[in-house]
Amino acid sequence: MPEFRYPRRTVVALSTLVFVAFGVQLYAMSVLLSDEAAGGDFSISLLSGAFGGSIVIAGLVAPAVGRWADHHSVRGLMAVGGLLAFAAMAIFAATSNELVVLAAFWLLLGPAQAMTLYEPAFVAVGLWVGSHYRNRAIALLTVVGGLAGPVFIPLTGFSIEAFGWRPTAAGLGAAVAVTAMVVTIGFYPAHTPAPATESLPKVRWRRFRVDRRLGFFTVTIVLLFASMNTMLFHRVAVFEEQGFDLVLVAALAGLSSLFTFPGRYIAPRIADRIAPSSVLTISLLGLVGAMILAIIGSPEVVMIAHFVFFGIFFGFTLPLRPVIMNAWYSGADFGAVMGKQWSAAAITGGIAPWLIGVGRDELGSYLWPLVVLTAGVGIAAVFNELAVSKFAGSPDEVAQI
Repeated sequence: MPEFRYPRRTVVALSTLVFVAFGVQLYAMSVLLSDEAAGGDFSISLLSGAFGGSIVIAGLVAPAVGRWADHHSVRGLMAVGGLLAFAAMAIFAATSNELVVLAAFWLLLGPAQAMTLYEPAFVAVGLWVGSHYRNRAIALLTVVGGLAGPVFIPLTGFSIEAFGWRPTAAGLGAAVAVTAMVVTIGFYPAHTPAPATESLPKVRWRRFRVDRRLGFFTVTIVLLFASMNTMLFHRVAVFEEQGFDLVLVAALAGLSSLFTFPGRYIAPRIADRIAPSSVLTISLLGLVGAMILAIIGSPEVVMIAHFVFFGIFFGFTLPLRPVIMNAWYSGADFGAVMGKQWSAAAITGGIAPWLIGVGRDELGSYLWPLVVLTAGVGIAAVFNELAVSKFAGSPDEVAQI
């Protein structure tokens, strides 16, 4: 692939699908969880288990998705993912049966997440964009994806107020399917510019143990995703529990996503000037502070400060994983390595929202669950530093694995 290849229209189309998919499958879910929506018909534990289980399934599917992307076009992959998302949301909107809800999330929404969110998109950037413009494409992808929060969180809240949660859920699913069909058929290339060879060996879990740099960084990603995914899923309910108005909290959550944009845009562009691992550590420590503000909760100014600082520092973390992983492991098996890493993160991140939901129901409060999440982010910062320390081995040693 030419170093300076940059198919801008294709990258914009890719970003648009990720924007809609994230808005529906993550951000809208935090509002659908509330008592005025599906939380009024189903328990928090059930919904947490359904959503968390879908992420676990996405993690289990991720290695196969990554390997498929290495060898084939992601065009059909992401189109099928959009249809699965629609089926899941339509069934969720139509049923009152708890087992059917679990089946829709686990069997349909989980694979849809693996096929339509950042993982296949990051691999597609590596396949379609030359190395000179790759970080720029990652910045565009994460910036456009970041619009999902400010758009879909308040939109979902207002839609629930106007139409009810069931029509809202069905409509959101339809939006993913339509977008997937339009962009994959109209804008994606049918084949990868340089498909991987069929003889490419599989990426084994042993590699994550032998390559300590990869192992330490994967622990960082696992802890970060588990904590952040859980917080994003529960945070509307967290502040609703403390007595704040649902519409206000949903609006602040949406505005919080606006504060992620500087980090989404800047982090990939400064990767050649400042070590991205150092930027990630600083961002993780900032997130610890934001989580402490959520634990404190009130008065209202503290809640507002949480959303501001959470958005700012979370924004810097989002593009740094593909930037760091591209720098260390870009190659013919990049999709498989990313998929394997994401599998570990997604399985843990899928279980975490369920555990926090169960903990909240058992304890009657989000206090101690929030303390656990905050500690997880702090430990992630430690492992990120270990990944670039002498304990991870020299670059030459890593390159020989």
